[in-house]
Amino acid sequence: MARQLACPSCGAPLTIESAFTTLLVCSYCGASLNIRDTGVDITGKSAKLADYPSRFSIGAAGKVKGRGFQVLGRVRYNNYDGFWDEWFLEFSDHQVGWITEDEGDLTLVFKSKLTFPVPPYEQMRVSTFIPFGNGRLFLSEKGEASVAGAQGEISLNIPPGKAIRYVDGNMANKAFRLVIDDNGIVLYTGEPLEFNDVTIANSE
Repeated sequence: MARQLACPSCGAPLTIESAFTTLLVCSYCGASLNIRDTGVDITGKSAKLADYPSRFSIGAAGKVKGRGFQVLGRVRYNNYDGFWDEWFLEFSDHQVGWITEDEGDLTLVFKSKLTFPVPPYEQMRVSTFIPFGNGRLFLSEKGEASVAGAQGEISLNIPPGKAIRYVDGNMANKAFRLVIDDNGIVLYTGEPLEFNDVTIANSE
């Protein structure tokens, strides 16, 4: 059920759509708000993100392989090669996930539980395999990035400028991403998408 609140910075009315939301960016003043059970804390200002051509937008509804979703938020990351966007989705069954959009390439991922050790980041090498649970993960990319900003509501607490390290790989036709920061390692699993796997209701 959606929650209504007033921005503690500017007083504007805000709505939280997802029970999984932990950070909300006020669309009026740009304040980043940590959402807690006990209330709302202002963490600072989120930079206004420049618009680039994309089918996705905050509030848009669509389908991934026939499964309905709504776009709730976006995070943009900067790295040495440019930037990429990650769109926070809530599906019609209330599961939440992310679509990574990087130069037109789309990947759908969901946060997963990491139940086994992985090699240290420094020891991972692109275009090699690492032990990964009961199999071996092929590493396709690794790097460092920082948060450029966010919009809408998301299920992460990531202030602008926060640094992360990431490792992308694939195994058995599935996509895997490890995100490493001061709080530890988070695993995301999913699959790459073709253009026609995604439809947006307001652009059909």
